[in-house]
Amino acid sequence: MYSPRQKLMWFAFNSRMIIILLQAVSNLIIPDHDAKVFVSPEDPTMYKSWLDNIVDKLFGGFKRWDAQYFIHIAQYGYTYENCLAFYPFYPLSVRYFAYGLNSAIGTFLNFHSCLLLSATIINICLFLKSADILHQLSLRILKSECRAYKSVILYSINPASIFFSAPYSETLFAWMSFYTMLKCTDSETLRFANIDILSGIPAGLSMITRSNGIVNLGFIFYTSFKNVIERTLPEIVYKYKTLKCRIILPLLLLPLFISFMALVLTIIIAIIPFLLVQTYNYFKYCVPSEHNLPEFLINADYVLPGTAESPWCNYSIPLSYSYIQSQYWDVGFFKYYKLKQIPNFILAAPILILLNYYCLVYFFNNFKLCLKLGLKFSSLSGYSTKISCRSKQCAKGFGANDPVLYLYVVHVFLLSIFCIFFVHIQVTTRLLASASPVLYWICSSKLNAGPTPTSEQNTINEHFREITTGKKIPSHHLSIANLEGLDNMYSKWKTFIISRKMLDFQSRLIQYYFIGYFVAGTILFSNFYPWT
Repeated sequence: MYSPRQKLMWFAFNSRMIIILLQAVSNLIIPDHDAKVFVSPEDPTMYKSWLDNIVDKLFGGFKRWDAQYFIHIAQYGYTYENCLAFYPFYPLSVRYFAYGLNSAIGTFLNFHSCLLLSATIINICLFLKSADILHQLSLRILKSECRAYKSVILYSINPASIFFSAPYSETLFAWMSFYTMLKCTDSETLRFANIDILSGIPAGLSMITRSNGIVNLGFIFYTSFKNVIERTLPEIVYKYKTLKCRIILPLLLLPLFISFMALVLTIIIAIIPFLLVQTYNYFKYCVPSEHNLPEFLINADYVLPGTAESPWCNYSIPLSYSYIQSQYWDVGFFKYYKLKQIPNFILAAPILILLNYYCLVYFFNNFKLCLKLGLKFSSLSGYSTKISCRSKQCAKGFGANDPVLYLYVVHVFLLSIFCIFFVHIQVTTRLLASASPVLYWICSSKLNAGPTPTSEQNTINEHFREITTGKKIPSHHLSIANLEGLDNMYSKWKTFIISRKMLDFQSRLIQYYFIGYFVAGTILFSNFYPWT
């Protein structure tokens, strides 16, 4: 019988294998759609062996839409200005891993095939890591093994799953984002600092993975502010009231100074990678130079490096991203609201409706808490190491009377509002699915699987009585075993989401949404058909 963590890791791995198989079969039997989008130029001198053709058949369905940009950047670098819309951490990771593969199997495969294999392997490994971090974060926030377990199962078949396996930065970004959130829940590493300085590392790496990574700095700022209000200031007030020697009064402010310096150091660590990337972009495109590109990469339709002709180069703060998004993809306020985009709005509607509805439910159920920004100001009246939370009667719903969820709900709500007004709406599903765990937390709280048969429950209970003799087995193993059933706990791929009947319409709707988008998205994406 597998432990809950083993079950989660196996299911996450098997979900990636299913996507690889599904995209390979779909790409083989369904003709590709002519999407008339960017396709990376091929080096005419590059030799293709029969093994290269096999790799292309097996994984070619992943090279669709923006994956063309990521593979292109990994292979050739930032050869065109529009490539700057794609941040470098993921394509550079793919490139350097491909160098290792190429040195080992370069005799049999060309570098392009090594890049495709590298992207696939990296995303599988990162997906397992992100699932594990999400499990730890969910346990810490939700305080429920069952809900944390359900959350990771749902993450493994999330509606944007194809983007977590194709050469996209979603998986890496999810890992960095969840890890930043997890680090912000750790205890302080310095006395009075109340913030883990190392949280700046995953936050900084997320900022050079996707543009919305800069929002992750909000977790660091809020955590520092919250800890000062709820922990540092109460301690200072308590010591001030009990202080006998007023001469050491200035020393009481030392914790505030240390907290401030810890925050500054954390932010510096986080923004250094971002500043380096922006500096590189400026010198690449805004300083006149020879591009030295090979003939097959020179394209008059794109702005080449060293031309120094782009308007963003003359901005007071020369950041390229917003200009490129507007210039090449027509991204802007209400710019995507056109009749022909109605199908894309329909595709994005489920996640937007679900998240916005339950976020509003949370705000309604915790109205006073939200007015106080999720903080317990009452603790300022005196020092106490234990802050009580007064129980109250409030409407049943997601996150009722749960202040821990406040920051996460505000984060995903603001992201979803931004998506509605500014971005290409079909991007919403993968953006929100990789940036926030709230989708999985909401659905885990609403997902009710049918009861395990009594005979199976008796067998499971008997099994645990036998194996716990002289051993300490976590009690939550039994709850997960009863959720899954006897057969599932001995299986590496079977789990309740695909093998059990859901009890109510809401649960079935969530089940169909996740599995339906998982399958349909993989099939459509792998043949260049529009998807989220």
